[in-house]
Amino acid sequence: MQALVGIAALVAFSYGLARGLRPTTPLFFRIVTFGFGCYALGAGYDALREAILSANALPELALAQEALSSDGGGAVSRLAAEGGFSIGLFGYAGLFFFLGSSYYGALDSLADGDEPTYRPYRIAAAGAPAAIGAMAVALYAAGALSPLAALVLLPVAFTAYFAAKHLVIPDVEFGIIRVMRPYNVCILTLCLMQPAALMTSGGGTAAALHLAALAATALATLAALPLARQGVAKWFI
Repeated sequence: MQALVGIAALVAFSYGLARGLRPTTPLFFRIVTFGFGCYALGAGYDALREAILSANALPELALAQEALSSDGGGAVSRLAAEGGFSIGLFGYAGLFFFLGSSYYGALDSLADGDEPTYRPYRIAAAGAPAAIGAMAVALYAAGALSPLAALVLLPVAFTAYFAAKHLVIPDVEFGIIRVMRPYNVCILTLCLMQPAALMTSGGGTAAALHLAALAATALATLAALPLARQGVAKWFI
């Protein structure tokens, strides 16, 4: 299933490159594209890792190093450890750093000028990162989320706040925020799926939850950039 997410991210990145290299393309769309490029690298690494482990196809040199390791910290142990360090986590974090910066640097000043009248919308939007935090704490307490994966959820929560705020805040600036709401629904869904998508799969209900989150993540990944393009195309109408 991780391979499905990797393929979806690669398709999204390719779509973004094909549509985003024109000089008139807004910087916002390019930032989001680069984010999904990071995601493609991270998910692709993890998919390859899973394939190597499931096929028992580690190179002979790695197996020899494992046999000689006295502390059990050889290549096989590090790769196979559930919830351990994965380079793929950098790619996942990269996606949400790019998405968060696209909101904070490119869109939020158009949606929210810090007026006191918008305070209720900011408070309501804070429910999204709070929900992600609650899920992370519950999964971590159950031993289903590694500390490193929990750290990745920090930029996820940051992004979720802006996606939620741009869904509920009134649009008073040229309709720019209104036309991006389908995209914001997609990004908020992507954010809310991450605690379960990053958990160790385990078995039974946990495995089903993990697979469902990965499937929803793949669908949201495929939909995000086309929705972003539809939105930004209306900025100039």
